[in-house]
Amino acid sequence: MSRYLLHPAVQPLLLATVLVLVTGWIYWPGVSGPALLDDRSSVLVLQDLEERPEYAWDYVFGNRSGRLGRPVSMVTFVLERVYLDGTIATSKRVNIVVHLCNGALVMWLFWLLFRYWAVPGYRGLAVVLGAIWLLHPLLVSTVLYVVQRMAMLSTFFMLLSAISYVYWRTALGEGRGSVLRFLPVPVCLLLGLFAKENAIVLIPILLLMEVLWFGCRTPAGATIRWLQRVSVSLIAGGAVFVAALLLLGWDGLAHRMRGRPFTLDERLLTQSRIVWDYVSQWVYPQVARMGIYHDDVPLSRSLLEPVTTLYATLAWAAVMVVCAVLLRWQGGRWWVFGFAWFLIGHSIESTVFSLELYYEHRNYFPSIGLVLALGVPFALLVNRWPEPRLALLVCLGLVALVLSALTSSQAVIWSSRPLLALHHINGHPGSGRANIEMAEQVARLGDIASAHRYSQAAFESSAGGAGANELIGDYQVRNLALNCIANSPPSPAQLEALALVDPRRPLQSVAALRALVRLLQGGACPRFDRVYVADWLARLYLGDDASASASAKIYFDLALLENALARYDKAFAYTERFLAGAPGDTRGLLMKLHFATATGQVEAAEDAIGRLQTMQREGTLTLRAQQTLALYLNDPNDPGRETPR
Repeated sequence: MSRYLLHPAVQPLLLATVLVLVTGWIYWPGVSGPALLDDRSSVLVLQDLEERPEYAWDYVFGNRSGRLGRPVSMVTFVLERVYLDGTIATSKRVNIVVHLCNGALVMWLFWLLFRYWAVPGYRGLAVVLGAIWLLHPLLVSTVLYVVQRMAMLSTFFMLLSAISYVYWRTALGEGRGSVLRFLPVPVCLLLGLFAKENAIVLIPILLLMEVLWFGCRTPAGATIRWLQRVSVSLIAGGAVFVAALLLLGWDGLAHRMRGRPFTLDERLLTQSRIVWDYVSQWVYPQVARMGIYHDDVPLSRSLLEPVTTLYATLAWAAVMVVCAVLLRWQGGRWWVFGFAWFLIGHSIESTVFSLELYYEHRNYFPSIGLVLALGVPFALLVNRWPEPRLALLVCLGLVALVLSALTSSQAVIWSSRPLLALHHINGHPGSGRANIEMAEQVARLGDIASAHRYSQAAFESSAGGAGANELIGDYQVRNLALNCIANSPPSPAQLEALALVDPRRPLQSVAALRALVRLLQGGACPRFDRVYVADWLARLYLGDDASASASAKIYFDLALLENALARYDKAFAYTERFLAGAPGDTRGLLMKLHFATATGQVEAAEDAIGRLQTMQREGTLTLRAQQTLALYLNDPNDPGRETPR
């Protein structure tokens, strides 16, 4: 038995098992952490599945996070809600398990890649490199932020697809390649796409893996001509296709930035700095800056504003030149492939699409390429001089050990809402979101004065940064919500300040208004005059001389507020404005039906019923919506009917 355990092929497996278990132990304190940001809209909304499991498919196929709905990711959230306890702690435990599986897959992939070229000590190298990825603190904000399971599951299936490709490619080089062996590659890729759409980047990565890593050759050195022609043609054709799409769709992409505080050009210039910051955080982690709030990143208005934009752009140009030179050697092509993996991994979320500028979870899959690039010099060195490989592995192991200590500290911080709030505000004092989080935290302690100071800091920091420029109305509404959280009635000065709101565009922050509406709906503010606030808003949006405009989502939340006050006429008016901006929204049509019925507007109710029945015939109405509609068709005066959500 001891002889078997000492076998060179078994020792790395035992080490990998230990490292995976240790990583789970390091992360485990983080399961007690809070729900954050999009967790509320994608995960916490599933609470009614315990009583109504028949709604499961509505949630699986009704998610709006991406173009494909991400049903694979939603299935996991639904299953844990139905069969487990459905708490955020359980969701975080599942995330940790998925991360451990991904770490094992990274080790497996590296094992296969370095084995293909018979690198001495490839087993140990694959395990230690996988540990560096698994234990890096930059991934904590992905693993312990529940909704980012979408990125983790996408990575899981991309890794399975890449591993399947290597097995097929190895068999092809030995004359055993077949369509059946290749089938897992597209199947896993498809599952990755339905977990999160950016799995599409795996296609160019696999093509570059073939050209740069395998060289379209067999291990004996014979070139596989047809594979070379196909790979090079697809790379060239894909590059031309993407360039044409960008050229023809540039104006449309620029137009989509209209709701952001930056233009398309500013986004691209800023990303030139941000992606270098990702590299810096991977090479030299600064955990004090890590977290989910990076809305304080300065915008690049031009190459010289700030001047670091010019330096970043020149550095990328230098990298391209170095990569072009390295392509002359096989070892150089291996390194270029690793760095290309990183850049292509960022090609969706860090380029031209209208997304927020900076999120750490975008590095979850791309960073595998950086770790692979780290292993290439080791492989080249031990190929030439195999003797020092053990000492070099120990050095890489020490890197993993240091990273594990940093990750452990981050997991503890993420285990507590107050600790996380302090961490964010200390690391990003200029972040509007960090200041808002801290304001809410001190408001829960009853310190309304401090809460208002942090709220003011958030308002002042919003101008000119990567976050949205707040309106004075958003600031005032947030302060009202903070008073509600602290159970402190608004002061006369606060109420008088409401008159300073711009009557043409009072509000633009859906989050600020939604927070206040939910508090008022839930009766969390017994000392708060809900009617006064509702009347103030109604004068702005529904008054005889009202000229205010707002997004559809603002009107939706205002309708919910009026529904909580049983003022159905005003709720109906808000719903009509919501539907003007989102005419096919199911929730809006059900709300229109509810409020029209409550106010006796028969024609409006019949119009809503007709449109909903059309959607039902077309198969676009969820089960929940069908059941709600049936209540109105069977007995429109049923007092037990719930308001559509």
